[in-house]
Order: sequence, then structure tokens, then C-alpha cells
Amino acid sequence: MLFIVFRLGKERYAVDAAHVIEVIPRLPLRPPPGTPDFVAGIFNFRGKVVPVLDLGILTLGIPCPAQLSTRIILIDYTLKSGVKRVLGLIAEAVTDTVEKKPTEFVEPGVTAVASRHLGKITLDEGEMIQRVLPEHLLPPGIERLLFEENPPDGST
Repeated sequence: MLFIVFRLGKERYAVDAAHVIEVIPRLPLRPPPGTPDFVAGIFNFRGKVVPVLDLGILTLGIPCPAQLSTRIILIDYTLKSGVKRVLGLIAEAVTDTVEKKPTEFVEPGVTAVASRHLGKITLDEGEMIQRVLPEHLLPPGIERLLFEENPPDGST
């Protein structure tokens, strides 16, 4: 499997490339009122309003810095209803990919409830890489807040 690799702080993480639509430069976002701090904002992507999460805040409690290698990873996010939507993820140093077999990932041994979006860990060139699980990114209630008023076809 191919994974898009990035950093949050000093640690490396990866998301399965099968979920990735596109990686784009970080761009100005419109902050949506009444959302948690890890919701960085929304923007227009090919005629659709796309919410964007700051993975640094969601994972470490620290925003991703505005650097040249900081990107927005656009993924296919499947709602609990089964409908697919586009979701953006801000991450640092989005400059690499890695090929790994699912069997090369192992349980980390310790998982916090607030970090249920983090999965198994693998080693690559002596560094640990932890998987980000798109299906567990949005805590209960936040999915509805971000997508309920944003139907996939633009209708209401």
C-alpha cells in the first residue's frame, strides 16, 4: 500500500493514499463560527464547500505552522450514512510517500480515547510512522456540524 507521509511536530504520520484525492498548497480559509479549534476553516474546491481540519491541533494541540511544505491533504471522507464528502487535512512536511504492507504496522500499545484517529505504527529508516485513520477523524456530532448543511450536489 502507498501512504502519504507528513509530520506533526517532530513525529511522522501517514494516511493511506487510496483515501487521498489531491494534495494542495495551504491557502486562506474562511473560519466557520461555532466550530472546535481544530476546524481550521472552509474553502471552495471545484464548486464545493470543503471543511479543513488542522491535524496539528487535533493530534497535538498545536497548530501546524505556516511553512512552504505545509499542505492541505484532500481526502474522501465517508460519513456515517455512507455518503462520501471531501475533507481537508492541514499537515506539515507533506513531501514524501512510503510503500508498506498492512502487516508491517503494529499496535502502539497505548491509545488515548481523544486520539482514536491514530492507528498502528511502522518503522521507516529508523523512525516511527503512525497511521491516521480517516474514518475516525471527526468526533461524534462534529461530522453533522460540518456536513449537514453541505449536501454533495449543492441542493438543500
